[in-house]
Formats: sequence, structure tokens, C-alpha cells
Amino acid sequence: MPTYPAPRPSAGVLVVDDEPQVVDMLVAFLTDHPRGFKIETASDGYEALIKLGSFRPALLFLDVMMPKLDGIEVCRHLKSNPETQTTRILGITGYPDVVPGLLAAGADACLTKPIALAAVELELEHLLGPSVAT
Repeated sequence: MPTYPAPRPSAGVLVVDDEPQVVDMLVAFLTDHPRGFKIETASDGYEALIKLGSFRPALLFLDVMMPKLDGIEVCRHLKSNPETQTTRILGITGYPDVVPGLLAAGADACLTKPIALAAVELELEHLLGPSVAT
């Protein structure tokens, strides 16, 4: 009987943004992605930290300017906690001048809005490694 490769576990992705259009666009893109992501969403930094406690995603799409707790503070919190410091963080912002602060707080990369899906795909490969065709 032939052996078949075990299915690859799906990587978890948490999309955090207070703009519903951005969340919807990223969720639609990730839902149909060949990597087969498990996706959760949050609308502010506080909700993101709560979800990160149980979800433990491989990648976090993190808006910078949000109510309650901004992306820079979320990033600092994640990178200072041994349990979450390996989470890859892709910052997203409509304010290019805050990119250096987010990167200094520990984000792995940052895209500016409006977000191009081709740029998202490049960052997925950069942050998670190349996709393996099955």
C-alpha cells in the first residue's frame, strides 16, 4: 500500500485592524490561499492580546493605529513575552511615518495602506517560508 504524506498543519493567522474593509479583504485573501490558513480576527489591540492567549498564530497582521491599545504596544508586549516572542508580525498602517516605531518595537515587516495583495503574498513567503506545492 502506498504511503501518502501527512497533511501539513494549517498555520494560524490573526488579522487585527479597526477598519472592517481591511479585515474583510485580508480574510478573503487568506481564506482562499493555498497554504490553508486558520484565521481569527480582532478589531483592536486589547482584543488581539486576548485572542493571542489561546489562538497562538504563526503570523499576526497588525494595524498600528487602533483604539484601546495601539499596534506598537501590542508588538512590544508580544516580543517581551517568551511564549509569544516567536510570533511573526506584519504591521499594516496608513501612516508611513510610524513604520520605524513599529519595526523598533519588534515587527518583522510592515506594509502601508492601501495594501497590495501581491505585497502581502511576498511577505507571506518572506515571513513563513515558501509554500510547498502538494
